[in-house]
Amino acid sequence: MKKDETTIPNSNADESWVLSSLEHDQLVRAKKHHIARRQLQGSELVVLWALRIYLLFMMAVVGYQVWTAAH
Repeated sequence: MKKDETTIPNSNADESWVLSSLEHDQLVRAKKHHIARRQLQGSELVVLWALRIYLLFMMAVVGYQVWTAAH
């Protein structure tokens, strides 16, 4: 192996060992990186919107149940 080549740990155990050996400021700097937003496909958007609508519906059902139980 040449001097300028670096090895990148390829397992989670190696990565956690390296991260555990860093000081706090080094760890913060190593973990701080920007992750771009994922562009969702049509079917993924439909599923997410269906889950949002279901959540709102279930919140209304629970609210109604609490309201009727109190009266």
